[in-house]
Amino acid sequence: MKATIVLVAAMLASVAPVPVIAQAYWAAPAADDFPYDIKAVQAPWSKADIDLSHHDRIYVSDPTSTKIVVIDPAAGNELGRIDLAKSAIAEPSFSSPRVQHLAATRDGRTLAVSASAQHSVTLVDLATNTERGRTVFQTSPTAVAFTPNGHELWVSLGDEHAIAVVDPKTAREITRVPASGGAGATILSPNGRYAFVSLTERPSILVVDVEDRRVVGHVASNGAGAGAIAVSPDGKQIWATRRESGTTTVFAAKPPFAVHEVINTGPATGAVNFAQRADDSFAYVSVGGDQPAIKVYRTDSLEAVATVPLQAAPSAVWPSGDGTRIYASLAGTNKVAGIDTLTYTTVSTIPISTDAQSLIYVPGAVRSGKGLANLVPSGRDAALALAAR
Repeated sequence: MKATIVLVAAMLASVAPVPVIAQAYWAAPAADDFPYDIKAVQAPWSKADIDLSHHDRIYVSDPTSTKIVVIDPAAGNELGRIDLAKSAIAEPSFSSPRVQHLAATRDGRTLAVSASAQHSVTLVDLATNTERGRTVFQTSPTAVAFTPNGHELWVSLGDEHAIAVVDPKTAREITRVPASGGAGATILSPNGRYAFVSLTERPSILVVDVEDRRVVGHVASNGAGAGAIAVSPDGKQIWATRRESGTTTVFAAKPPFAVHEVINTGPATGAVNFAQRADDSFAYVSVGGDQPAIKVYRTDSLEAVATVPLQAAPSAVWPSGDGTRIYASLAGTNKVAGIDTLTYTTVSTIPISTDAQSLIYVPGAVRSGKGLANLVPSGRDAALALAAR
């Protein structure tokens, strides 16, 4: 049975334009050419399902180095790493950027990577595993998110209470959207009309008109602080988590953005995503504490239907292209867990060569060949031995 998954979580924030260092290598995206099920769509972009295959990739950020781990989900193993420090664009001081957040374009051709220590966002060409551009800011980006058409990259600059809008073709900043209260987790609606921004310093979610660059609404949430945000597969609901209060606010994605319910999801509530099976849609919410798990809820009744226990609290959660799996990076374990969305069970554990932080699944990232070009060998034998203990 096919499942359609939605999953999105990103963290954002930023004010007046600042100088940037930019260099870009850009190829216009081509039409999608992978097998898909026209009867099912995957959020957030309402894109048709793509069968899980060796063309897919999982990218996991290493918070302690310049590297991004690359995984073949069909094989269930690490292939190597993309090292941003080896790029021709990288500066000599680019040695420990603390890679944090990831985002990908809808066509699966470009990956955006934020690095807090270097105040930068890097654009990676997924066909060659090489850097195509980099934008440097005055303060640390905390997250990145592409518009559905891939024409804009929204970047949070947490210390500046605004969102920087970057042109991915040139890697240059084109404008900013004020976000008083500190922009945090951000997601764009499937039609690209609205951006929903969770404020870190206020108990509120900001609603921004993407085309007009103006705030058009505020949605109350239970507490401020860190969290994640996601849009349901049908584009009708927004789920926003709050780590400190252990709650998830569910509200309508269209004006007047009415709150449906605030759910007490559990301690250290973090990542959130969705899976759709037939006519039923389910939300997946990660929790920490003494019993780390992913909790599953129906989106129609908001009823809890399952709990998937995990070895450690997930720091990020993303779906496969066909929605049959959810992958969770398990903080502090050097492992990625694969969850069956039909049985709500962990069916695979992928050891990796570094601590897992942000994670993203990109269906069809490899369009020809084996996709190993320019990957740095992980030298992961020792790390994998430790992870297996």
